[in-house]
Amino acid sequence: MTVHSIGDQARAFALQAASYRLKTTLATLTQEMASGEVADIGQRLGGNTQILSRIETRILFMEQLGRNTAEAATLTQGMQDVLESVRSEVGALGLSLLAEPFNETESLLSMRAGEVADAFETTVARFNRAVGDRFLFSGLNSDAPALAPANEILDALVVIVAGLTTAADVTQAVSDWFDAAPGMGGFLDVAYRGTIGQAQHVTIGEDQTLALVTTAATPALRDVLKGLATAALVDRNVLAGQHGQRRDLMQTGGRVLVDNAPELLSEMGRIGMGQQLIERARSESAATLSTMKIVRNELRAADPYETAGALKQVEAQLESLYAVTARLSSLKLVDYLR
Repeated sequence: MTVHSIGDQARAFALQAASYRLKTTLATLTQEMASGEVADIGQRLGGNTQILSRIETRILFMEQLGRNTAEAATLTQGMQDVLESVRSEVGALGLSLLAEPFNETESLLSMRAGEVADAFETTVARFNRAVGDRFLFSGLNSDAPALAPANEILDALVVIVAGLTTAADVTQAVSDWFDAAPGMGGFLDVAYRGTIGQAQHVTIGEDQTLALVTTAATPALRDVLKGLATAALVDRNVLAGQHGQRRDLMQTGGRVLVDNAPELLSEMGRIGMGQQLIERARSESAATLSTMKIVRNELRAADPYETAGALKQVEAQLESLYAVTARLSSLKLVDYLR
Protein backbone atom coordinates (compact mmCIF):
# COMPACT_ATOMS: atom_id res chain seq x y z
CA MET A 1 0.00 0.00 0.00
CA THR A 2 1.32 3.42 -0.95
CA VAL A 3 1.51 5.83 1.95
CA HIS A 4 1.42 9.58 1.31
CA SER A 5 2.90 11.68 4.07
CA ILE A 6 3.23 15.41 4.59
CA GLY A 7 5.94 17.10 6.52
CA ASP A 8 5.39 19.43 9.45
CA GLN A 9 6.50 22.51 7.46
CA ALA A 10 4.20 21.67 4.56
CA ARG A 11 1.32 21.02 6.93
CA ALA A 12 1.91 24.37 8.61
CA PHE A 13 1.88 26.10 5.23
CA ALA A 14 -1.32 24.33 4.18
CA LEU A 15 -3.02 25.32 7.42
CA GLN A 16 -1.83 28.91 7.03
CA ALA A 17 -3.12 29.08 3.44
CA ALA A 18 -6.49 27.66 4.48
CA SER A 19 -6.70 30.13 7.36
CA TYR A 20 -5.90 33.07 5.08
CA ARG A 21 -8.50 31.96 2.53
CA LEU A 22 -11.20 31.58 5.15
CA LYS A 23 -10.36 34.91 6.81
CA THR A 24 -10.45 36.68 3.44
CA THR A 25 -13.82 35.13 2.64
CA LEU A 26 -15.07 36.06 6.11
CA ALA A 27 -13.97 39.69 5.65
CA THR A 28 -15.62 39.84 2.22
CA LEU A 29 -18.92 38.43 3.50
CA THR A 30 -18.84 40.76 6.52
CA GLN A 31 -18.34 43.74 4.21
CA GLU A 32 -21.24 42.60 1.99
CA MET A 33 -23.46 42.17 5.03
CA ALA A 34 -22.59 45.65 6.32
CA SER A 35 -22.79 47.51 2.98
CA GLY A 36 -25.56 45.48 1.38
CA GLU A 37 -23.56 45.30 -1.87
CA VAL A 38 -21.69 42.41 -3.43
CA ALA A 39 -17.91 42.67 -3.36
CA ASP A 40 -17.38 41.11 -6.78
CA ILE A 41 -19.73 42.93 -9.13
CA GLY A 42 -18.16 41.26 -12.14
CA GLN A 43 -19.13 37.83 -10.85
CA ARG A 44 -22.66 39.04 -10.07
CA LEU A 45 -23.11 40.32 -13.64
CA GLY A 46 -21.36 37.39 -15.27
CA GLY A 47 -18.60 39.67 -16.53
CA ASN A 48 -21.02 41.96 -18.38
CA THR A 49 -20.34 45.20 -16.51
CA GLN A 50 -21.25 47.48 -19.43
CA ILE A 51 -24.85 47.74 -18.31
CA LEU A 52 -23.75 48.99 -14.88
CA SER A 53 -21.33 51.45 -16.50
CA ARG A 54 -24.13 52.86 -18.64
CA ILE A 55 -26.35 53.23 -15.61
CA GLU A 56 -23.60 54.97 -13.65
CA THR A 57 -23.01 57.35 -16.58
CA ARG A 58 -26.72 58.11 -16.78
CA ILE A 59 -26.83 58.80 -13.05
CA LEU A 60 -23.94 61.27 -13.32
CA PHE A 61 -25.71 63.00 -16.22
CA MET A 62 -28.99 63.26 -14.34
CA GLU A 63 -27.19 64.61 -11.27
CA GLN A 64 -25.64 67.31 -13.47
CA LEU A 65 -29.06 68.15 -14.86
CA GLY A 66 -30.26 68.49 -11.28
CA ARG A 67 -27.52 71.01 -10.57
CA ASN A 68 -28.36 72.88 -13.80
CA THR A 69 -32.05 73.13 -12.96
CA ALA A 70 -31.26 74.25 -9.42
CA GLU A 71 -29.02 77.00 -10.78
CA ALA A 72 -31.60 78.04 -13.37
CA ALA A 73 -34.30 78.11 -10.68
CA THR A 74 -32.13 80.36 -8.52
CA LEU A 75 -31.40 82.75 -11.40
CA THR A 76 -35.01 83.03 -12.56
CA GLN A 77 -36.29 83.48 -9.02
CA GLY A 78 -33.72 86.22 -8.50
CA MET A 79 -34.95 87.92 -11.68
CA GLN A 80 -38.56 87.69 -10.56
CA ASP A 81 -37.72 89.12 -7.14
CA VAL A 82 -35.96 92.09 -8.73
CA LEU A 83 -38.70 92.81 -11.26
CA GLU A 84 -41.44 92.45 -8.65
CA SER A 85 -39.74 94.96 -6.35
CA VAL A 86 -39.16 97.35 -9.26
CA ARG A 87 -42.75 96.97 -10.50
CA SER A 88 -44.16 97.65 -7.07
CA GLU A 89 -42.08 100.76 -6.50
CA VAL A 90 -42.16 102.41 -9.93
CA GLY A 91 -45.83 101.57 -10.44
CA ALA A 92 -46.82 103.58 -7.39
CA LEU A 93 -44.30 106.28 -8.23
CA GLY A 94 -45.55 106.66 -11.80
CA LEU A 95 -49.14 107.06 -10.65
CA SER A 96 -48.16 109.65 -8.06
CA LEU A 97 -46.19 111.67 -10.63
CA LEU A 98 -49.22 111.74 -12.91
CA ALA A 99 -51.70 112.54 -10.14
CA GLU A 100 -49.82 115.29 -8.32
CA PRO A 101 -50.10 118.72 -9.97
CA PHE A 102 -46.83 120.14 -8.53
CA ASN A 103 -48.38 123.57 -8.90
CA GLU A 104 -47.93 124.72 -5.35
CA THR A 105 -44.24 125.43 -4.85
CA GLU A 106 -40.89 124.80 -6.48
CA SER A 107 -39.68 123.22 -3.24
CA LEU A 108 -42.35 120.50 -3.48
CA LEU A 109 -41.33 119.81 -7.06
CA SER A 110 -37.66 119.59 -6.08
CA MET A 111 -38.48 117.26 -3.20
CA ARG A 112 -40.36 114.89 -5.49
CA ALA A 113 -37.55 115.09 -8.05
CA GLY A 114 -35.13 113.99 -5.35
CA GLU A 115 -37.33 111.00 -4.56
CA VAL A 116 -37.36 110.03 -8.23
CA ALA A 117 -33.57 110.33 -8.43
CA ASP A 118 -33.27 108.01 -5.42
CA ALA A 119 -35.67 105.57 -7.08
CA PHE A 120 -33.58 105.66 -10.25
CA GLU A 121 -30.42 104.85 -8.28
CA THR A 122 -32.19 102.02 -6.43
CA THR A 123 -33.52 100.56 -9.68
CA VAL A 124 -30.09 100.60 -11.30
CA ALA A 125 -28.69 98.83 -8.24
CA ARG A 126 -31.44 96.20 -8.49
CA PHE A 127 -30.75 95.58 -12.16
CA ASN A 128 -27.09 95.13 -11.16
CA ARG A 129 -27.97 92.44 -8.63
CA ALA A 130 -25.93 89.22 -8.61
CA VAL A 131 -26.84 85.75 -7.37
CA GLY A 132 -23.99 83.37 -6.68
CA ASP A 133 -21.46 85.69 -8.36
CA ARG A 134 -23.60 85.80 -11.52
CA PHE A 135 -25.18 89.11 -12.47
CA LEU A 136 -28.80 88.55 -13.43
CA PHE A 137 -29.41 91.05 -16.22
CA SER A 138 -26.07 91.14 -18.06
CA GLY A 139 -26.77 88.43 -20.62
CA LEU A 140 -23.67 86.37 -21.33
CA ASN A 141 -21.51 88.91 -19.48
CA SER A 142 -22.76 87.53 -16.20
CA ASP A 143 -19.45 88.24 -14.48
CA ALA A 144 -19.99 92.02 -14.64
CA PRO A 145 -22.81 94.40 -13.61
CA ALA A 146 -25.38 95.11 -16.30
CA LEU A 147 -25.40 98.89 -15.91
CA ALA A 148 -23.05 101.74 -15.24
CA PRO A 149 -23.57 103.59 -11.93
CA ALA A 150 -26.73 105.70 -11.79
CA ASN A 151 -24.80 108.98 -11.47
CA GLU A 152 -22.85 108.26 -14.68
CA ILE A 153 -26.06 107.60 -16.59
CA LEU A 154 -27.68 110.82 -15.40
CA ASP A 155 -24.49 112.77 -16.09
CA ALA A 156 -24.54 111.52 -19.68
CA LEU A 157 -28.18 112.57 -20.04
CA VAL A 158 -27.49 116.03 -18.65
CA VAL A 159 -24.94 116.54 -21.42
CA ILE A 160 -27.40 115.26 -24.04
CA VAL A 161 -30.19 117.69 -23.02
CA ALA A 162 -27.97 120.69 -22.36
CA GLY A 163 -29.39 123.79 -24.06
CA LEU A 164 -32.89 122.41 -24.53
CA THR A 165 -35.63 124.67 -23.22
CA THR A 166 -38.87 122.68 -23.26
CA ALA A 167 -40.03 119.51 -21.56
CA ALA A 168 -41.04 118.06 -24.92
CA ASP A 169 -37.55 118.51 -26.35
CA VAL A 170 -35.91 117.02 -23.25
CA THR A 171 -38.31 114.08 -23.29
CA GLN A 172 -37.58 113.40 -26.97
CA ALA A 173 -33.82 113.63 -26.45
CA VAL A 174 -33.95 111.23 -23.51
CA SER A 175 -36.17 108.80 -25.43
CA ASP A 176 -33.89 108.89 -28.46
CA TRP A 177 -30.85 108.23 -26.27
CA PHE A 178 -32.44 105.22 -24.57
CA ASP A 179 -33.75 103.81 -27.87
CA ALA A 180 -30.59 104.40 -29.92
CA ALA A 181 -29.19 101.39 -31.74
CA PRO A 182 -25.76 100.02 -30.79
CA GLY A 183 -22.97 102.21 -32.08
CA MET A 184 -25.05 105.40 -31.93
CA GLY A 185 -23.71 106.56 -28.57
CA GLY A 186 -26.91 105.91 -26.66
CA PHE A 187 -27.93 103.77 -23.71
CA LEU A 188 -26.62 100.52 -25.18
CA ASP A 189 -23.15 102.04 -25.66
CA VAL A 190 -22.83 104.25 -22.59
CA ALA A 191 -24.93 102.71 -19.83
CA TYR A 192 -25.45 99.03 -20.67
CA ARG A 193 -22.49 96.68 -20.22
CA GLY A 194 -24.04 93.31 -20.98
CA THR A 195 -24.57 91.42 -24.21
CA ILE A 196 -27.29 92.16 -26.75
CA GLY A 197 -29.35 89.50 -28.47
CA GLN A 198 -27.42 86.62 -26.86
CA ALA A 199 -29.42 84.48 -24.47
CA GLN A 200 -28.01 82.43 -21.61
CA HIS A 201 -28.74 78.80 -22.48
CA VAL A 202 -29.10 76.34 -19.62
CA THR A 203 -29.61 72.61 -20.24
CA ILE A 204 -32.44 71.55 -17.95
CA GLY A 205 -33.45 68.24 -19.55
CA GLU A 206 -32.08 65.47 -21.71
CA ASP A 207 -33.38 67.24 -24.82
CA GLN A 208 -34.43 70.56 -23.33
CA THR A 209 -32.60 73.86 -23.05
CA LEU A 210 -33.89 77.02 -21.38
CA ALA A 211 -32.98 80.39 -22.89
CA LEU A 212 -32.74 83.29 -20.43
CA VAL A 213 -33.23 86.35 -22.64
CA THR A 214 -34.21 89.07 -20.15
CA THR A 215 -31.48 91.68 -19.65
CA ALA A 216 -31.30 95.33 -18.61
CA ALA A 217 -31.40 96.10 -22.35
CA THR A 218 -34.81 94.42 -22.76
CA PRO A 219 -37.31 97.16 -23.79
CA ALA A 220 -39.56 96.65 -20.75
CA LEU A 221 -36.65 97.14 -18.34
CA ARG A 222 -35.09 99.91 -20.41
CA ASP A 223 -38.33 101.90 -20.39
CA VAL A 224 -38.44 101.72 -16.60
CA LEU A 225 -35.06 103.43 -16.57
CA LYS A 226 -36.22 105.85 -19.26
CA GLY A 227 -39.24 107.00 -17.26
CA LEU A 228 -37.28 107.38 -14.04
CA ALA A 229 -34.39 109.18 -15.74
CA THR A 230 -36.74 111.61 -17.49
CA ALA A 231 -38.23 112.72 -14.19
CA ALA A 232 -34.92 112.50 -12.31
CA LEU A 233 -33.34 115.12 -14.60
CA VAL A 234 -35.38 117.72 -12.73
CA ASP A 235 -33.19 116.90 -9.73
CA ARG A 236 -30.19 117.79 -11.92
CA ASN A 237 -31.55 121.33 -12.50
CA VAL A 238 -32.57 120.63 -16.07
CA LEU A 239 -34.94 123.37 -17.30
CA ALA A 240 -33.98 125.47 -14.27
CA GLY A 241 -36.24 128.46 -13.65
CA GLN A 242 -39.10 127.01 -15.72
CA HIS A 243 -41.48 125.61 -13.15
CA GLY A 244 -44.18 124.66 -15.63
CA GLN A 245 -41.75 122.85 -17.94
CA ARG A 246 -40.12 121.03 -15.04
CA ARG A 247 -43.59 119.97 -13.84
CA ASP A 248 -44.44 118.66 -17.32
CA LEU A 249 -41.14 116.76 -17.46
CA MET A 250 -41.93 115.04 -14.16
CA GLN A 251 -45.40 114.09 -15.33
CA THR A 252 -44.05 112.80 -18.63
CA GLY A 253 -41.67 110.54 -16.73
CA GLY A 254 -44.60 109.23 -14.69
CA ARG A 255 -46.60 108.57 -17.86
CA VAL A 256 -43.76 106.52 -19.32
CA LEU A 257 -43.69 104.39 -16.17
CA VAL A 258 -47.47 103.86 -16.16
CA ASP A 259 -47.62 103.04 -19.89
CA ASN A 260 -44.77 100.55 -19.50
CA ALA A 261 -46.44 98.63 -16.64
CA PRO A 262 -48.10 96.02 -18.94
CA GLU A 263 -44.81 95.40 -20.75
CA LEU A 264 -43.01 94.85 -17.46
CA LEU A 265 -45.70 92.39 -16.36
CA SER A 266 -45.37 90.59 -19.68
CA GLU A 267 -41.63 90.22 -19.17
CA MET A 268 -42.25 88.82 -15.71
CA GLY A 269 -44.72 86.38 -17.28
CA ARG A 270 -42.04 85.24 -19.74
CA ILE A 271 -39.70 84.48 -16.85
CA GLY A 272 -42.55 82.74 -15.01
CA MET A 273 -43.08 80.40 -17.97
CA GLY A 274 -39.39 79.57 -17.80
CA GLN A 275 -39.78 78.78 -14.11
CA GLN A 276 -42.60 76.35 -14.91
CA LEU A 277 -40.38 74.58 -17.44
CA ILE A 278 -37.59 74.38 -14.88
CA GLU A 279 -39.85 72.84 -12.25
CA ARG A 280 -41.25 70.31 -14.72
CA ALA A 281 -37.74 69.38 -15.86
CA ARG A 282 -36.57 69.14 -12.26
CA SER A 283 -39.37 66.72 -11.38
CA GLU A 284 -38.71 64.56 -14.43
CA SER A 285 -34.96 64.47 -13.76
CA ALA A 286 -35.50 63.59 -10.10
CA ALA A 287 -37.83 60.72 -11.04
CA THR A 288 -35.40 59.36 -13.63
CA LEU A 289 -32.49 59.67 -11.23
CA SER A 290 -34.40 57.80 -8.54
CA THR A 291 -35.24 54.99 -10.98
CA MET A 292 -31.64 54.70 -12.15
CA LYS A 293 -30.38 54.49 -8.58
CA ILE A 294 -32.90 51.77 -7.75
CA VAL A 295 -31.80 49.71 -10.78
CA ARG A 296 -28.13 50.22 -9.89
CA ASN A 297 -28.72 49.17 -6.30
CA GLU A 298 -30.59 46.06 -7.40
CA LEU A 299 -27.68 45.04 -9.62
CA ARG A 300 -25.17 45.58 -6.85
CA ALA A 301 -27.24 44.42 -3.88
CA ALA A 302 -26.18 41.35 -1.92
CA ASP A 303 -28.84 38.85 -0.79
CA PRO A 304 -28.83 39.26 3.02
CA TYR A 305 -30.12 35.73 3.67
CA GLU A 306 -27.63 34.11 1.32
CA THR A 307 -24.80 36.22 2.73
CA ALA A 308 -25.76 35.40 6.32
CA GLY A 309 -25.82 31.67 5.51
CA ALA A 310 -22.42 31.81 3.84
CA LEU A 311 -21.08 33.81 6.76
CA LYS A 312 -22.17 31.14 9.26
CA GLN A 313 -20.64 28.42 7.11
CA VAL A 314 -17.30 30.21 6.89
CA GLU A 315 -17.31 30.84 10.63
CA ALA A 316 -17.89 27.13 11.25
CA GLN A 317 -15.08 26.19 8.86
CA LEU A 318 -12.75 28.66 10.53
CA GLU A 319 -13.58 27.27 13.98
CA SER A 320 -12.92 23.71 12.71
CA LEU A 321 -9.60 24.80 11.26
CA TYR A 322 -8.58 26.35 14.57
CA ALA A 323 -9.57 23.13 16.35
CA VAL A 324 -7.49 20.99 13.96
CA THR A 325 -4.57 23.36 14.26
CA ALA A 326 -4.73 23.21 18.05
CA ARG A 327 -4.98 19.43 17.95
CA LEU A 328 -1.98 19.09 15.64
CA SER A 329 0.00 21.53 17.74
CA SER A 330 -0.41 19.30 20.81
CA LEU A 331 0.88 16.10 19.15
CA LYS A 332 4.15 14.63 20.51
CA LEU A 333 6.51 11.97 19.07
CA VAL A 334 6.29 9.96 22.28
CA ASP A 335 2.53 9.76 21.95
CA TYR A 336 2.91 8.61 18.33
CA LEU A 337 5.42 5.84 19.22
CA ARG A 338 3.27 4.35 21.98
